[in-house]
Amino acid sequence: MPTHYQAASEPSHFAQRFGLACEPGGSIVRPGQQGLFVRRPRADDAARDSLSRFQIAPGRWGLIPLFSKDGQDLDTHEARGETAFAERNFYQPWKRGHRCVILADALFQAGAGAGETVRVSRSDGHPLALAGLWNGWRSPAGECVESFALLTFGMPGNPEQRRTAILRDAWIDDWLHCPVEETAAYLRPYADDKLVRQVLPVDVAQLRAA
Repeated sequence: MPTHYQAASEPSHFAQRFGLACEPGGSIVRPGQQGLFVRRPRADDAARDSLSRFQIAPGRWGLIPLFSKDGQDLDTHEARGETAFAERNFYQPWKRGHRCVILADALFQAGAGAGETVRVSRSDGHPLALAGLWNGWRSPAGECVESFALLTFGMPGNPEQRRTAILRDAWIDDWLHCPVEETAAYLRPYADDKLVRQVLPVDVAQLRAA
């Protein structure tokens, strides 16, 4: 499972795919830190701009459920695609269709050997489009805090072997705009021959934030 991801570094990827302008930075993002995600415009924003199909937003990686009293860190940076629709932490974003896309140059996960990290990226150099859920939570002070989680799925025949859901380019628009009952159809394995897995001689916890 990914412990960190490296945010997409090129503004052109957001401009070409979504028609959005931003300066992503390309930093390594850890659970509990801020990242960028793309979603359908929120209802109030869509009313102001009916031509926009996409919106970029900053949020915390680690979804804050609506019932949270203090917004403190929970183990909510990943959601199981098979059960998120019924899990207390995730079922409200799921049923509301609060899906999002996180563009990442790479995912980092612990390797099989001690002190190893595996870096996963696309072989064509384009960023990974990670499938996620987002939520907006109202703090006791009245502040709206947005957050997100990455979706995962179990490998066929071995559901405990988890993979992060990577969307094919042709699926991105449909993923964000499809009916809720079609959500699970997009949580499938990405073609292994289109990914590069590089073993790094460094522990994942020692990766730098830049």
